[in-house]
Amino acid sequence: PGAGKTTVAKMLSRRLGLRLVSGGSMFREEARRRGLSLEELSRLAEEDDSIDRALDATLVKEMRRGEAVVDSRLAGWLATVAGIGAFKVYLRAPLEVRAERVARRDGIPVEEAKRLISERERSELSRYWAYYRADPTREEIYDLVVDTSNLSPEGVLERILEALPWRPST
Repeated sequence: PGAGKTTVAKMLSRRLGLRLVSGGSMFREEARRRGLSLEELSRLAEEDDSIDRALDATLVKEMRRGEAVVDSRLAGWLATVAGIGAFKVYLRAPLEVRAERVARRDGIPVEEAKRLISERERSELSRYWAYYRADPTREEIYDLVVDTSNLSPEGVLERILEALPWRPST
């Protein structure tokens, strides 16, 4: 959280005229459907792998349909192992920068944002490793890695557009 993944994915989707597929939105919808907070659903997912596996299967299905920007922490890894031809982008920023962004966005103290980000990442990374032996932070699987620390969302978008192996018609 806080690197700018969702913000930039929305901008890229609009700019390219592609549909947006959001793993985070799917996870939030599942939490809402079950009457749970995101933290509660994450804890439940640590015990019940069917939650993540169903979400991941949906993401792979959507990627196979093509013509989409996929916003998901695990999408790059899923595309790689499923052999889906996708341009994979990894956005990163130090925890301090991400915590400041999340604190500003959510109206919470920076230390609270750090704690929430760290807990979420610990939960997600341990689940991904337990289920798939996957580490989505391994930068070598991506076509482009962008440190967003000192870039605006528009700056990140421009970096991605410049790196695409094809030129958008928009």
